[in-house]
Amino acid sequence: MELEKKLIASIEGYDNLVKNVCIGITWTAIESRFAGLSHTYQTTEKTDIANAGDLTSFTAAELAKRILSWKPLDASIGVAAINSLVESSGEKGNVKDFIMDKVRGKVVTMVGRFPFYNEIAAIARKLYLLEINPIGEELPAFACEEVIPKSDMNLITGTALINHSLQRLLELGQNGYNIVLGPTTPLSPVLFDFGADIVAGAKITDYKAASKSIMQGVRRAKKLQGVEPLCLFRKGIKI
Repeated sequence: MELEKKLIASIEGYDNLVKNVCIGITWTAIESRFAGLSHTYQTTEKTDIANAGDLTSFTAAELAKRILSWKPLDASIGVAAINSLVESSGEKGNVKDFIMDKVRGKVVTMVGRFPFYNEIAAIARKLYLLEINPIGEELPAFACEEVIPKSDMNLITGTALINHSLQRLLELGQNGYNIVLGPTTPLSPVLFDFGADIVAGAKITDYKAASKSIMQGVRRAKKLQGVEPLCLFRKGIKI
């Protein structure tokens, strides 16, 4: 978990108290220094959240350490806490435009079901879709060892940070572009040190609006209110 530990180290020194925590069926949001999002990791296991009902008694840095947990819900809280301390900066806009411009005729691996799958499939030479619970022609997650090294572009959900697979996925993708995307993705240059070329995350601009969306069951990221997409590019890469 070197990547996770480096993210924790990057926010050391911030002792901001947690102002609000919102855990919905799809998204988790935490307000502290700023406000941060993560995916509420789906699991079939019946697991309790440590200190449930009392999370605002912690600092965000304390909750951030939960990113190291093997309990998905606690790790989700840890990622959201880190994102609430990272000063979100980057270029406004959806990284999809960059992706669509680059994938024509290329071999692409997608880790996670992104809504633009069919658009990419129509122009890519080959598109692999990896999922923990694959359906149809989707591949199981462990197929990453085979398909990512031979791909020109890898589209990796930021949720892989929660289940601790992101570092390995980035290592496997060194032969192509590695793009980590989705609201869970920390807008942190730390990810560049582990092989990411682009990190495309989200900035909460209105916590009240975002938490309302979360509490009322919004699932699709683009339908979250009070949130705007931002992209960070490794030096030398431009959209």
